[in-house]
Amino acid sequence: MQFAVYAIKKEVTEQYYYKVDILKKFFEECRNFPHSHVYKKQLDYITNHFSFIEWLKNIYSSQANFNSQLFDCIRNYDILEDKKCCCLFQCDSLWQAERVLFQPLRMCDQSFFIVEESGEHYGWISPFIRQRLLS
Repeated sequence: MQFAVYAIKKEVTEQYYYKVDILKKFFEECRNFPHSHVYKKQLDYITNHFSFIEWLKNIYSSQANFNSQLFDCIRNYDILEDKKCCCLFQCDSLWQAERVLFQPLRMCDQSFFIVEESGEHYGWISPFIRQRLLS
């Protein structure tokens, strides 16, 4: 399973929190047309810069070895791509994604919108109203 995780601005979260299908469609279009200047501008407008890897390192810093705890190849999960406003996360199951990435993100004041590559699972992780991933 691969999930795209986007850091969303607070104002956008408040306006679009209950319009998950619109956001899902927008992010799918961004993925389908990665070189579109229109989508890039819209993406820049609705997202925050957020360093997922640095933030997770801080969360897991109390553990002895960050790399073996979080990015263990035997467990098959990793952040494949870390951009300014989003990351691409790969794992074996929704449970694994919840345990490794989604649960720590709930401790953050930032809102995130998540879309699975297949589009089957998507939704918010947000301090605005704590909601789980929709399916």
